[in-house]
Amino acid sequence: MTNRIVYACDIGSTRHPKATPPKFAWVRVDPEDTSNAVGSHSIDALVRHAARDLSAGFSVAIGFEAPLFIPVPLQSDQLSRARQGEGNRSFAAPAGSSVALLALHQCAWILAELGEATQRPCSLSLHLGDWPPSRDQLLLCWEAFVSGPAHGDTDMADASTAAVEFCANEKSLAQANAVVADRPISLIGAAALWSGWVSDTAILHQPTLVIKPASPRHLRIGDA
Repeated sequence: MTNRIVYACDIGSTRHPKATPPKFAWVRVDPEDTSNAVGSHSIDALVRHAARDLSAGFSVAIGFEAPLFIPVPLQSDQLSRARQGEGNRSFAAPAGSSVALLALHQCAWILAELGEATQRPCSLSLHLGDWPPSRDQLLLCWEAFVSGPAHGDTDMADASTAAVEFCANEKSLAQANAVVADRPISLIGAAALWSGWVSDTAILHQPTLVIKPASPRHLRIGDA
């Protein structure tokens, strides 16, 4: 496997009124040494760190805790129904649809900024079979689904749980994939097209890997 780094982002507002930190949070983990995890609430710091890793030749897997693809059913009576595996946390519920739109907004910005900072040094993929990368450098986008008993006390804790769960399953991602949908339309694919990382519109029909931890996964996180 090539050198690789895993990121997980808890999608949320990047604004910070008064002394309240932003809801957006991210964690960076080296799968070979999780003791050196770092993170912050700054979306700008996320781009700086990920751009540095990509420019250094690392493959990067970056997860976003929000629905990144949704189904487009054939029959109208199947509209507004949860994806298989979501349980009672449907993308179509008010909270799910709200965070999905915010994720599209933020993912498009993140990918555009990464492209500007790195001149897009590698391929972007949504396909879980491309990870771990065996030879070529890769930017993999995936979905984190941290809810129920896995939900932590802070946004940073949820990002940590998602990142560690990804690392624990990176050699068996097909078995770990927790959510599927028929006839998916890809929100992260739209962001990738808009940002210039890809040009093939087939990405709009691709689902992503969804990592859904069953319990919290804690890390000691340094400041980024």
